[in-house]
Amino acid sequence: MHSYYYRCLAKLTGKNPKKMPVSAILGQLHEPRPLPMGRKEWDEWSSRIIAGAGVTATYESQAFALANLLMHLGPTEDHKEDVFFIKSLRKFCVNQVAEEIRQELYALKKAKENPST
Repeated sequence: MHSYYYRCLAKLTGKNPKKMPVSAILGQLHEPRPLPMGRKEWDEWSSRIIAGAGVTATYESQAFALANLLMHLGPTEDHKEDVFFIKSLRKFCVNQVAEEIRQELYALKKAKENPST
C-alpha cells in the first residue's frame, strides 16, 4: 500500500518524492515511458537514464550513445522502458573496455612477433 501511494504521487507530479521506496523505483524502470520529442524532454530523459546507469564515462559520450540508440529504434517505438537504455549504456561501457584490452593485447602480440621494431 505504501509503495502504491508513492507510485501514484510520482505519476501525478511527474517526479519521485525523496522518500520513494526502492521497490517502487525499480518498478518504474520496467514501465514503458514516452521517448523524448523535444529538447526539454531530452534533457530530463537523458539525465534520468545517465544517473540510473551509474557509468563513469563523460556525459557527452553517454548522451551520444543514447542518441544513437534512439535513432536505431523501430518506426513504431515511441515508448520504451528505462531499463533498456540503462542496460545498453552499461553494455557499451563493457564493450569499450573490452575493445581497449583487445587492442593492447594485439599490440603486445605484434611487438613479440617483431622485436626489432
